[in-house]
Formats: sequence, structure tokens, C-alpha cells
Amino acid sequence: MRSGRLECPVDSIFVGGGTPTALGPKLLGKLIDALGPYADEKTEFSVEANPCTIDHDIACLLGRSAVNRVSIGAQSFDETDLKLLGRLHGPDQIVRSIDLLRSAGVDNLSIDLIFGIPGQDVTSWSRTLDKALALEINHLSCYALSIEQGTPLWEDLRQGRIEPVDDSAQRDCYFTAIAKAKQAGLGHYEISNFAQPGFQCRHNLVYWHNEPYLGLGPAAASFFPPVRSKNQSDLAGYLSAVEAQRRPPSHREQVSFRKSMAETLMLSLRLTNGISRSSFASRYGCDPLDIFSQSLGSHAESGSLLITDESIRIAPESLFLADSILCDLLAET
Repeated sequence: MRSGRLECPVDSIFVGGGTPTALGPKLLGKLIDALGPYADEKTEFSVEANPCTIDHDIACLLGRSAVNRVSIGAQSFDETDLKLLGRLHGPDQIVRSIDLLRSAGVDNLSIDLIFGIPGQDVTSWSRTLDKALALEINHLSCYALSIEQGTPLWEDLRQGRIEPVDDSAQRDCYFTAIAKAKQAGLGHYEISNFAQPGFQCRHNLVYWHNEPYLGLGPAAASFFPPVRSKNQSDLAGYLSAVEAQRRPPSHREQVSFRKSMAETLMLSLRLTNGISRSSFASRYGCDPLDIFSQSLGSHAESGSLLITDESIRIAPESLFLADSILCDLLAET
């Protein structure tokens, strides 16, 4: 239904937002086969996977398909961390999933890790990093734990059964990840992401450059400037619409020119290279310093932003505080 919005072949495909490998080889195979005609040998075709869902059949399916990149939600190599997070896999299954995928011919592999887990310290986090990097992966993502209201972890926190990790310890974990990734040859290219040269996630770079993308499925978001839309999360409503050949119900927003500038600046500043002032001017016809002088000026004065004639970027030592900087930019819309 949406294929008319696509130029074939597409630059990237990302199947995720959950655990698509939980579908099993038959259903996952149908999904990948449906997407295959939109890819060629240059397309980055990623699939997210939970280690406990990767068996011989799934690995072989991915290896013989158009998929050429797998992102594995490892989260930790510590048994205690994994149990607290409610994960169904253990550290050994992470290693086994990597071995299965490589044996099947999938060599471009990414691992997601979480720091700031209650009970975790820099020492245990360092062990997790060492075990992940010893697998010689191409890409690493390290995210701070966010405890969502209504989850078992939220209830544990509310009842006092767990204590949150303080900001100082989380900061130490974050900069430990940066140091260890660098030692392993992975460049720090985005606040939470590291990659071997040439293995940056092209799909996510589209988001960080605020470029167009098409999202398919319940709760999936799309962006075709100046319109952003998000499908409703209701599965039954989504299915009934698609089966009736109707567009799924979605919320649509017309993004104003000024808001588009703010979002492009905010998203691009997530990249460690920051944003090119000339590229921004070519896109919007103005210099970001002229439009967002208050927030950019105050953070440059404090040393949190580094501004040159060519670019604007967050100072390396301020990356852990990036959220507050980016919020200030959005507030100036």
C-alpha cells in the first residue's frame, strides 16, 4: 500500500521495534521475502534479535536472505543484571547467537548494552563491555537504563526493593564505554553508538540527520517533510484497516519550518561530529547561530558546545549532559 513512496532499491531497511525473530522462521521468512524486492546488494538490511530467539533455523534464514546486519539485544553479560531486567537469555546464549549468525554468513553484527542497572557498578559494567568487545563486533550501542512507569522495575523502585544508580556512577559507566570502545577500534560517532570504520548504522543516521523515512506497523512513525505521522498502537485497528486496504489510523503533524530547523539541529548534535553550518544553511537558508542564538550562545559560553566556522558540536566531556542541551534548543522554537 505504501510502496509508491519508495525509490527502489532503498538505502536501508530496519526490522525491529521489538523482537522480530520471535516470529519464528516461517513468519519471519514471509516478512523478509516481502521486503526483499526493495533491497539490493548495497542496501543495509538490519534485523533486531533477542539472543534466546536465535537458533540454527533463524540464523540460516537470515544468512540466506537479503538481511546483512543483525542487532542483538544482549543488554548485559552479567547474570544478575539480566535477571533483574527480566531477560530470558544468559551470557552464554549471547555468544552462541553470535556464533550461529557468523556460521550462517551474517558478519555485520551489533550488540546493545544497558548501563545504570540497579546493583551494577563500574567494575561489573567493565566486565560486560570486555566480554562484548571480545566478540569483535562491528557496532556497539550503550544506553542508560530508563525505568518506565507501569513496568515491574518501576514497581520494584516504588516499593524500595531496588535503588537507582546515581548520576555520578552512570557518568563513570558512560565514559568507561567510550574509552573501552576506542581501545577496541570502535569510533564514537553518536552519543550512544560506536562502530568500526564503515559500519556506522546507516538507518539510524537517517533519523539523526532528520531525513525522510517510512514506518510500517502499529505505532510506527514516518517522516515525509513537512509531515510526520505515527500509526496508532492498537493492533486490532491496524489489522482491520490493512485487511480493508485502508491506511491504518494515525496521528499526523505538520512540522513548521522553525520546528524542523530545531529538530534537525537537535538530532544532528547527537552525532559526535555535530552539524555542518554550511549544510544547515543550504537546507534552510540561514545559519543556526542566527536562529538559536540564545541556547547555542549560553552553552558555548559554558564550554558545553564547541562552535567553529565549520561546525557546531557538543564538547566530548559534556556528552553525558546532552539531553539538557538539546532540550534547551527545542525550547527556543
